[in-house]
Amino acid sequence: MKTPQRPASQVNRVAAPRPSRSLAAVLCISLSAASLIGCASTQYAPQVVARGELTLRYEGGFQVYAGQNKLSSGLTYPRLTEYVRCVPQAQEHARRARSNGLGAVTTAVLGGLFGASGLIGLVGLVDQDRIGLWLGSGFALSTVGLTLSIVSWRLKNHANGNALDAVNFYNDSVGSLGATCQDLSYPPPAGPQTPEAVPSLPAETTPLPTPPSVQ
Repeated sequence: MKTPQRPASQVNRVAAPRPSRSLAAVLCISLSAASLIGCASTQYAPQVVARGELTLRYEGGFQVYAGQNKLSSGLTYPRLTEYVRCVPQAQEHARRARSNGLGAVTTAVLGGLFGASGLIGLVGLVDQDRIGLWLGSGFALSTVGLTLSIVSWRLKNHANGNALDAVNFYNDSVGSLGATCQDLSYPPPAGPQTPEAVPSLPAETTPLPTPPSVQ
């Protein structure tokens, strides 16, 4: 009895994988990972802080808290300079933080505008007679936008660094001791007091014997 022959189209046929499902799964995993990378934030806020102490949190950007109340936030850190005004080093760093923050915001906006203006180079696809002019203009505008974006990134880092220095200088001198620049009265320490030193009494001296007189 002969075995029935299969058509040539069915010989050595290998089941082809279904790339659509696997590709969709990889894409979903990649998007999920990308979304998680950009969503960092603090999860715990300190509950025991001194009366004037400053603490930092991160919620899409640095936030400065005085006690349990929000005082300021980046990039421009308003009110921070006034709050730490009684510590000269802290005040200077707070001023730099605000200045650098304002510069970062300004250059970021300008960088976006110049970068978007670089799309003018696409006009060269229509105006073939002056395609070089259009492409050159678009490239120049895009370069300016990229440069401004880099400057904005550097100013942002400087602003955050100066704000951290302002907080540290202020806490070391005033905040961690329980005072504020509005009220420089320092509360007594809350820990156990050390016993006062008892003054030592002078040791009693024994008079030396008088030598006998020589006749």
